[in-house]
Amino acid sequence: MKKIPIETVLSAAKRLLQEGIETNRKKITFPVTAEGRPFYSPDSQINEIRGEMWTMYTVDGKQWLIKIGEEVIDLGIYPDVYTGG
Repeated sequence: MKKIPIETVLSAAKRLLQEGIETNRKKITFPVTAEGRPFYSPDSQINEIRGEMWTMYTVDGKQWLIKIGEEVIDLGIYPDVYTGG
């Protein structure tokens, strides 16, 4: 499988955050396809994984980060994503 470009991973992560995802966890693990789209399917409908798994996280519940290699990249501030206490 061809490696997905970093720009594609960053774009997919930001799109997930912008489209109103909500979670009570400080980490979000998500797959990214080569086309640059995050995707979700119920486990029963997944026949094969056609992407790479990535994890983004927040420390303060507002600012989201992703670690790629040794570099931590700021994805931006999304205060409505994290709903935990």
